[in-house]
Amino acid sequence: MADPDDDADEPEDAGGPPFPARLPAGLRSDWPAPRRSVLGDRSGPLAAIEYGLVRAALGTLSRFPLALRRPVVGGLARTAMAFDRRRSQAARVFLRQALGAGLPAPELERRVLQAWRHLLDVTLDSEAVPRRIPPEKMLEHVDVKLCEDAEEILHAKRGCLLATPHVGDWENGSGVVPWIGFDPFYAVAKAPRNRPLSARLQQLREGRGVRVLPRRGAMQDAAAVVQGGGMLGLLLDQRARKRPVLAPFFGRPARCDRSAAVLLKRLRAPVVFGACYRSATPWRWRLEMPVVLWPKDFEGASVEAVTARVNQELEKLILAAPEQYFWLHDRYRGA
Repeated sequence: MADPDDDADEPEDAGGPPFPARLPAGLRSDWPAPRRSVLGDRSGPLAAIEYGLVRAALGTLSRFPLALRRPVVGGLARTAMAFDRRRSQAARVFLRQALGAGLPAPELERRVLQAWRHLLDVTLDSEAVPRRIPPEKMLEHVDVKLCEDAEEILHAKRGCLLATPHVGDWENGSGVVPWIGFDPFYAVAKAPRNRPLSARLQQLREGRGVRVLPRRGAMQDAAAVVQGGGMLGLLLDQRARKRPVLAPFFGRPARCDRSAAVLLKRLRAPVVFGACYRSATPWRWRLEMPVVLWPKDFEGASVEAVTARVNQELEKLILAAPEQYFWLHDRYRGA
């Protein structure tokens, strides 16, 4: 799993990944944008040992019955909250900004712990779900609700962007999108620094039908995806490091990613907003795409203005299920 606060640059793309593509049967097999490697830059014996330990831990915990997994995840979340004080404090700042400065201290601490629990659950489910549910069967476990504009784009097979925050189950949720009909579906992702782990993660994502693009160079591939009738997924709620746009996020200036605004204007690609939330019923989700931004509505608008509107829609998706959001990010640093 990528470190969301890691300031290191992405490694240069070294061609195709060192393993064959295994997209699920039933999805498009052509690649409007070339297949890229999304691999970390740390290899060698120590990386191999780290990879083995992570795989063993995730493989073991993800096989636990849910009744046993919950208390284990709770204990791990409390440990992480206590030891990773930097992220826990960032969550407190972020939560107060989003939910109000008057949030009582006990409620604030409960929500920080909840954020740690949710992150661990999403990580474990990314290992557990592929074993339990074949990709072509995922739609049987998901309640899908699309707005009329999203339905229109889907039926027209029009290329578009998907804008989403780190809310709900962003890993398994991405694997639902191509089965709805937004196929091919590409997602821009940052690789974990550990190279074997990043290769494993790319295999898991492709196994769900998600074609991955590295952050470096993704803008050059975006045109091919959109012109090929595909959807390009962008996680847009975290702090941008290169060429950021300053725009309000929950009412406070933040360094924001400009890619959705630029691509909407440059490619005239509609931006679909969506999120896949975990349900109270185990192994069930609900995927919602409630809003679409159309290029014609932003003629002459600045990148800053479009980004501010994008942020407003991301905030709504987050507040629909704040208990399922990644609050552990230092969102306002550098702004």
